[in-house]
Amino acid sequence: MNERRITMPLELPSAATTLSLACDVLRRAERILLTSHRRPDGDGTGSMAGLASLLRARGKTAVIYSIDPIARRYKWLPLANTTVNTISFDERFDCTIVVDCADATLLSDTLPPPEVRGLLITLDHHASGHPFGDIAVWDPTAAAVGVLVHRIAVREGWPITCEAAIPLYVSLISDTGGFRHANTNAEVLYVAAELVRAGVVPSAIAASLEERPSPGKLRLLGSVLSTLELHCAGRAGVLSVTTDMVEGARASWEDIEGMVNWARNVDGVQVGVLLTTAKGGGVRISMRSRSEKVDVGKVCMTLGGGGHPGAGGCHLPGDLATTKDRVVRALEQAFNRYSRPVTERPHEPVVE
Repeated sequence: MNERRITMPLELPSAATTLSLACDVLRRAERILLTSHRRPDGDGTGSMAGLASLLRARGKTAVIYSIDPIARRYKWLPLANTTVNTISFDERFDCTIVVDCADATLLSDTLPPPEVRGLLITLDHHASGHPFGDIAVWDPTAAAVGVLVHRIAVREGWPITCEAAIPLYVSLISDTGGFRHANTNAEVLYVAAELVRAGVVPSAIAASLEERPSPGKLRLLGSVLSTLELHCAGRAGVLSVTTDMVEGARASWEDIEGMVNWARNVDGVQVGVLLTTAKGGGVRISMRSRSEKVDVGKVCMTLGGGGHPGAGGCHLPGDLATTKDRVVRALEQAFNRYSRPVTERPHEPVVE
């Protein structure tokens, strides 16, 4: 399939326009590659698996590709076990769809070359994102990429089977915190209801995600909780994880997933932070907010990352102590912005 390369203009077209363009490509494509950012999370894994199921039901070849293994927490999802971690240079795809990736740099060097991947389509919803690709379907009002996949299915009249509905539902609950985060809106709840009608059993999904923790994970959790520090007058809780802690607990790096929520859930805390020493150097930062007034995606954007109002992340060079100081200063500025009295704000001229 030969598709014209689309150059994104300086003023981005609407999500409805780019969604229409993406659907035109998918309608004609026969071989489609699906991928996401490094170490795909619930939204990335769920939207890839859900879209792959929908495409395969239309008789198309849909390959799920991730250079990093699918996290143990999501390996039970339909089609997750079909994920490949290498792509041959003699492969040829009509198009490649990158899901849940706010910036091309988050793909590192994992994206196949243009002659292999074909037309590049991106599906993303990060407010702090930098849309890229030949067709960028970008809509910050979508609570998760699973919502964008559902819009494609509705537009194309594709029936949603239970096989597709399960991973799409996981996409939704992953990025809304089980419909608790500030990004939970009417559309995501409507889509969730449609997926339940397609066969999803919410209690069964919850049971599958809330797996029994390994002894190593519990030992690691104990070590992580002992690092808790409160900053910003008790409004920010900070936890830390180091390589020595993971190895000492005989745990795996996958076991840290979700631990940032322990910091956020402390009484009085509005923003939880997890600092993780990265294998390649530097520190990874994960943030979760329970306050509608503090957008941690924007806080992380000031640090070179991004995310959503309720969840954000970034990677900083330097050691743990230096990074912690930078993060706390950024959060202090964010808290000061929303707590500043209206009378302290600079006067803005009235425009007639």
